[in-house]
Amino acid sequence: MTRDFGKIEIEKDQIINFKGGLPGFEEYQEFVLLPFADDSPFIIMQSIVNPELAFITIEPRNLISDYEFEISDKKEKELKINSIEEILVLNIITLKNKIENITANLSAPIIINLKERLGSQIILDNHKLSVRYPIFAEAEQQSAQLEEVSE
Repeated sequence: MTRDFGKIEIEKDQIINFKGGLPGFEEYQEFVLLPFADDSPFIIMQSIVNPELAFITIEPRNLISDYEFEISDKKEKELKINSIEEILVLNIITLKNKIENITANLSAPIIINLKERLGSQIILDNHKLSVRYPIFAEAEQQSAQLEEVSE
């Protein structure tokens, strides 16, 4: 059972294990990734135990082109990462009442080893990466500027 899609069937090999859970949600360790819609950059990370626990996420390359960080050797071993091609990086989206206020947490990415089906959220010690990166503010600002020009 899911919050956003109702009842769905998943295969065991779709389950991603987060040993120790996510910060604040330690008791939930198994998730599945579900596309929000066919043409959407958003991915729902759904708990397979709690239908109400689902995170809207996005790949950071959809937001900024120069998103980089390092993973500790300990984390690489924990996630059994052998190559960068094996991983998927996601950022959690925080919904707000206005579209221009919706943000992404760039300072705590979710790292998933797709091959091993292992995941972890890491907290970066990089103050240049925002916890509340506005994902639509620029588009909203451009739209407002276009409206002003056309008037």
